This record gives sequence, structure tokens and C-alpha cells, in this order.
Amino acid sequence: MYTIMMVELPENKGRMISDYQLCRGNWYIAPHGVIRIARFESSFDPKNNRGYYGDIYFKRFIRKWKKWTLELKQRRIDHFILYLVSNRLNIIEDIHKNIMEFL
Repeated sequence: MYTIMMVELPENKGRMISDYQLCRGNWYIAPHGVIRIARFESSFDPKNNRGYYGDIYFKRFIRKWKKWTLELKQRRIDHFILYLVSNRLNIIEDIHKNIMEFL
């Protein structure tokens, strides 16, 4: 087990953590089984912890991450199929938007 320490990058500022969490560009590895999330690299220091978001148990996070990405993939597939079908049937845009919201 190891700890992944995530640092918020400037281009990801203000987004949900799950949007950029598993990018290799913003993580550092340490020797425990926890994901630590912070806004700045210096936030992992106990004396300077103003931007520290907290720890997430590693296995639980990966499970949630997999579930979230599978749901997202399925939603994209559903939207793509709807797009193909609606183009084929020339569905009016208002109906198309209502169906997209339902999916």
C-alpha cells in the first residue's frame, strides 16, 4: 500500500476533486494506504495545512472512482445512441433536450 498525495493544479482550480484526481502530473507517492489531497505542495506539512483537504482511504476511493467512471461511460454511450437515433428520425430539438435530461 502507498499514499498518493494529490496537489491541485492551477488549471483545475475550483473543479471537483474527481475531475483531476488520478492524473499522473499532480501526484506524489508516500508509504501509507491513504490518498491525501491538498491545494498546495506545502499543505502536507503539519505546520502549514491551510489548503489541506483531507485523507481518503485508498481502496474505498478506487471503488468509487471505478463506479463513477463506468456510470460516466454508460451515460456517454446512451447520449451517443440518442444522437444517432434522433438524427435518423429528425427529432425536434426540444424533445431531444428533454430526452437528454432524462438520461
